[in-house]
Amino acid sequence: MSASNSIARRLVEFGGNLAAYVFLPGLALTSIFDIATRRFLQLGSTPLQELTWHFFFAAVMFGIGLTYLNDQHVRVDVLRQKLSPVWCEATERTLLIVLLIPLSLIIIWFGGRMAWISYLQDEGSRAALGLSYRWVIKAALPIGALLLLFAACCRLWRTGQRDRGDSS
Repeated sequence: MSASNSIARRLVEFGGNLAAYVFLPGLALTSIFDIATRRFLQLGSTPLQELTWHFFFAAVMFGIGLTYLNDQHVRVDVLRQKLSPVWCEATERTLLIVLLIPLSLIIIWFGGRMAWISYLQDEGSRAALGLSYRWVIKAALPIGALLLLFAACCRLWRTGQRDRGDSS
């Protein structure tokens, strides 16, 4: 395994761990607290509801790369189960190069631009009592796309290694 592939893999794993150990528990705790305070204390909290959405979005964006890297993503297996392993590898490699890598680059570019503009404008929530610093959650989009790009490159590297018969 090359050094750059190892670094990319570790970054994707770090993002996935961040999603699993920070954002998902944050999502669960804020959801429980919000539901309990609304139900039993009749208190609604716009910032708490927005924070719940932010935790959800961050969990998805930071976890998507590791999910793909570990082949745990949703896959339509109607065609895949009828293909030979060689065709499955060729199809995956082609779709990585033609769809996933370019899409990740587009999301990185436009998502980064969107987060930067939000930062420059000091954008906050449209709700009067909502959260400020909207650029923080918008930055999760290009970061997640970058992690997905790294995961795609690792998978592409892995399919190339199998084609050459390398054991790594």
